[in-house]
Amino acid sequence: MAWTDIRGQSLALRILQGHLESGCIAPAYLFVGPEGVGKHMAAVEMAKALNCDKVPRGPCGACESCRRIARRVHPDLHELTSQGASEAIRIDEVWQVLGQVALRPFMGRWGVVILDGADRLTEEAGNLLLKTLEEPPSQARFFLITAKPFDCLPTIVSRCQTIRFHRLSDSVIEEFLVSARQCDRTVTRQVSRLAQGSLSQAIALATRWDTYRALVSQFGSTSSTPWLEWTVPNDRKELTVWLAASIAWLRDVAVASVADESLLNHCDAAAAIRRQAQGVDRERCLETAARFIELWASLEQFVSPRLVGTLMREHWLELLKSSKFEVRSSK
Repeated sequence: MAWTDIRGQSLALRILQGHLESGCIAPAYLFVGPEGVGKHMAAVEMAKALNCDKVPRGPCGACESCRRIARRVHPDLHELTSQGASEAIRIDEVWQVLGQVALRPFMGRWGVVILDGADRLTEEAGNLLLKTLEEPPSQARFFLITAKPFDCLPTIVSRCQTIRFHRLSDSVIEEFLVSARQCDRTVTRQVSRLAQGSLSQAIALATRWDTYRALVSQFGSTSSTPWLEWTVPNDRKELTVWLAASIAWLRDVAVASVADESLLNHCDAAAAIRRQAQGVDRERCLETAARFIELWASLEQFVSPRLVGTLMREHWLELLKSSKFEVRSSK
């Protein structure tokens, strides 16, 4: 991995590289931006640059320090990441990392802390981190990462140098999928739109594209039968995929009722979307999408995946019943 592997973030990278060249490295940075756009990669590159054996030309990517950081085995690199979408970062975890970084660096010049999920800090953990950021160790640098800056403790945000990362353009995502993943252009066009500017989401979607197409085929049905026969997932991750796909589909149905089909994300399903848009009330469609967003949020609060899935199915059935189509049961 190198700076060149971080796509579409030229402004953020210029700022960081300028700080490195001038030697004016802030004690703490807050990398803000959507998921999957290169924030964590940039933090790792900064850790390499700060400890590269070939300074001031680092990070070289080839020295012992750079290689160890790339493999996440460098003794002076301390990473703290939320273990899941619903997991908090607790005070004991922060305490352990702060205890390590308070010591002199073992191998490099700097102890580097990468905290991915600054919005996931508990109140106690945030207050503990704040005390350190108010008087940071001279030999340590902190890189906090978040996609939800307004959920972060304001006093922590005020102690950091904020660097903004933006959602990637469709063209950047398409080019990466074609050049690095050898994906077909007809697939990459739809994937890039559905990924909402996130490269990691685009890669995941392209990898399971056939599965995703089979999934959305159920959304285009005007019959209740597929939903009545649907097996509710008990896996949180799988249900998240269903919710995200449902929201994206309903967005297209609402768009098709008022705008040109060129704005659709599911281009290959334009006929099904147009047919559904003719029979479903747009306001009811948007209301259902809003309910799915609420269910997604509840899923992050440890609500049972089976309960959330059951409610999602009920909302789909209610939407179909309110449409102009004849709803057929499986009985």
